[in-house]
Amino acid sequence: MTDVSIRALGPEDANACEWIVGSLPYHFAQEQGRRDCAAAVRRESGLVAVQDDEVVGFLTYVHRFDEAAEITWMAVRADRRRRGIGHALIDRLSERLAEEGRRVLLVLTVSPSDPGAEPEDGYQSTRAFYRSTGFVLGRDLRGEWDTDTAVLMVRPLAP
Repeated sequence: MTDVSIRALGPEDANACEWIVGSLPYHFAQEQGRRDCAAAVRRESGLVAVQDDEVVGFLTYVHRFDEAAEITWMAVRADRRRRGIGHALIDRLSERLAEEGRRVLLVLTVSPSDPGAEPEDGYQSTRAFYRSTGFVLGRDLRGEWDTDTAVLMVRPLAP
């Protein structure tokens, strides 16, 4: 991975985050999802990955109860994927949350039991990515989303 710095998401990053989402049309195909993500980068806590003075990845998160937090949105620019940027974002967030005393990090993605067809670089790659960062499949949440079957993935945080 070339030099990437991780910093807090700020209001000035919103347009760059929207551009990143636009670079991933399969993963952000639904217009409502893009609108929800655009709102999240403006109101939720988050982190951005910066490379050569350019935002190349981001994540947003919310606190859930006292000991948990959930990644609500995450994306890395299409031409910068598979270079460690996503790992760096999750590692930094995990450090921050553990320092706050949180014990688990959650994320929802499309379940392996979802009946829909996937392209080669579909959600099986997303789940593999999250597994590589320490997440495990928790449980399906049928009905959570209108179209796909959601799965809750969980990562324990170091004390």
